[in-house]
Amino acid sequence: MKGEFASAVESSDSKTTPESAPSRSRKSKRRSAQSSSGCAPARFFLSKSDSNGVPSLDREFDSEPEAIVESLKTGRSYFIISEWKGLADLSKKVPLIRKEAIGNKKASSG
Repeated sequence: MKGEFASAVESSDSKTTPESAPSRSRKSKRRSAQSSSGCAPARFFLSKSDSNGVPSLDREFDSEPEAIVESLKTGRSYFIISEWKGLADLSKKVPLIRKEAIGNKKASSG
């Protein structure tokens, strides 16, 4: 009798799982659609100590772990920035607006 009860509980659990699964898959599809449109290289900056709520960038780091460690040492926050540009595709009847990732300009400016 215990086995019958356990299988009934398992079957009721399996009924709730498929209902919640589609919402999860929709989110992952949305994320993958956003990431497939291009991936801008991120840049990492420490905030200035006197920012007063307005984002002010101070020192730039090569990687997020470096920025996290410096944030921990100084008690300041850090920013992750990616640069994008809007483009219009007018080749079809309905104009399509899309975004394009802008590459890291740090290497060319330094």
